[in-house]
Amino acid sequence: MKILHTSDWHLGVKTNGIDRLDEQKKVMEEILSITNYENIDCVIIAGDVFNTSNPSAEAEELFFDTIEKLSANGDRFIFVLAGNHDDPTRIEAGLPLASKHNIALVGDLSKLRESSFNNGSLVRVIETGKGYVKIQKNDEILTIAYLPYPSESRISEKVDSSLDYAEKVRYWSNIGANAFSEDSVNIFVSHLFMVGSKTKDGEVKVGDILAVPKNYIPTADYVALGHIHTPQHLGDNVYYSGAITALSIGQKDLGINIIETSGKTIESVNTIKLNNIMKYEKVKVNSIAQAEEKLAKYDNKDIVELEITHKEQLSSFDLKQLKKSFPCISNISLVRKINPNLQKQTESRRTLGDIELFKNFYKETRGFEPSEDLIEMFKLCKGEEDETN
Repeated sequence: MKILHTSDWHLGVKTNGIDRLDEQKKVMEEILSITNYENIDCVIIAGDVFNTSNPSAEAEELFFDTIEKLSANGDRFIFVLAGNHDDPTRIEAGLPLASKHNIALVGDLSKLRESSFNNGSLVRVIETGKGYVKIQKNDEILTIAYLPYPSESRISEKVDSSLDYAEKVRYWSNIGANAFSEDSVNIFVSHLFMVGSKTKDGEVKVGDILAVPKNYIPTADYVALGHIHTPQHLGDNVYYSGAITALSIGQKDLGINIIETSGKTIESVNTIKLNNIMKYEKVKVNSIAQAEEKLAKYDNKDIVELEITHKEQLSSFDLKQLKKSFPCISNISLVRKINPNLQKQTESRRTLGDIELFKNFYKETRGFEPSEDLIEMFKLCKGEEDETN
């Protein structure tokens, strides 16, 4: 059996006001192409299919169109778990129709109705229960135990409130894992923050109390996680597949995992990198000319946050022209560079006379000393000002 693990699609996301849906459509097509090429039997989407609990009609259409195509008319089993960005009730609302295509949409631990799934497919649902589903292809059985995003508020309603967060997660996740058996490959799926995982700035924002130690989740042949956008292997058999598009600056090497089983064991886990991913980077320069040179390597559809450190004030015309020439720029931030000598002069202003201040200012702005005639003119003007005042 071949299983594809992916997560954190965040369909409908916008970056600095830029709609990413066209990019996401291309990535969906690529995932579909990989799934067909690799003859995948089961696709696991480990949470955050949408970027918001109230997604746009376009984002929902892309999601349902994609999972329907992935299901291959029910010959393939598709498992979709709700993440922290998803509305669990909204995710599950499409289950009556989705199950006819052999698609499970899961927002809670409630038992799925086994009879509603397409049992004429190559991969069949043979058993369901609270927090788990069993599927079969030929003589191979796969047991998927799952835990939708365990928010503190939701999990506290279901588990003894005297336990700490990690203990509650352990208790709740073992409900489905009790169905694991020796005659099947056992996979645990969840969307949570695991101790030891590496994040990028701005990727997730959780307190230490919401980090779950690895030994608090069920023992499984493969642990398919979502929530962290950077793909990583936490040792043993615990994997974050990562996001499918760059959601923070500098994310790269994004992809999906393919797990191959044989009988009751996992033979291999391989990562396939996705090609249709736009760059999302920060570029720091000291001038318009340097910006033009560095931005030339980016595609118009890439996303670049440009930071310009400059001595002189840049004109709005220059900045508008730069954005017009390079549509990849999502925003421009300006950092004014203060010359150390000028800063020192400013700090010691009280010790300098007006003539010295004028000479220093003129040299700093023009690059050379003022002429004697200009100095005399400054003295004359200053004298006239004193007489007027």
